[in-house]
Amino acid sequence: MRLALFGGSFDPPHLGHLAFARFVCEALAPDQLVWLPAGRQWQKPDQVMAAGSHRAAMVERLIAPEPQFRLDERELHRRGPSFTADTLREFAVENPGAELMFLIGQDQYARLPTWYQVETVVSLATLVVVPRGGEAVVTPPGLPPHRLRVLALPDVPISSTAVRDAVAQGQDISPMVGAEVASYIASHRLYEKK
Repeated sequence: MRLALFGGSFDPPHLGHLAFARFVCEALAPDQLVWLPAGRQWQKPDQVMAAGSHRAAMVERLIAPEPQFRLDERELHRRGPSFTADTLREFAVENPGAELMFLIGQDQYARLPTWYQVETVVSLATLVVVPRGGEAVVTPPGLPPHRLRVLALPDVPISSTAVRDAVAQGQDISPMVGAEVASYIASHRLYEKK
């Protein structure tokens, strides 16, 4: 069993996330790709996000037609800060013998030595790092020995920030998030200017 774990704020999830997840499935052929909306991120304690229930519901709508994708809400229900080490430990116990692949961007990889129990993170999962537009991936100093895969993803110029800005300006976001997520955002009046 090979599981790819895709964590993120997903505030909101968009077609760039979907393109990335599909690309990972083609490149690495996991048995399942698990979307993990982040709970309270300990490195960004002041970050204001849409409620976890909304972010999970939007991910669910985005991935509904894709049988190899699964939503996992465990980090949203955790009390206190959410740590990747805890999540990976849980997945390892629940899926004995499975190969865990943890997907991260180059920015996160550069900060990895500062993460809580980073030794646990790198011992339990292969790190799949996505470089920024053709940049070389450099292993940060102080990171324990680890398994690494680098995946050069075709550039998808969509970001959650751009989606939120477009909503605040009253623009049509369907081309960025798809019809289902756009409808959900509109019906719940998410990201509108207060």
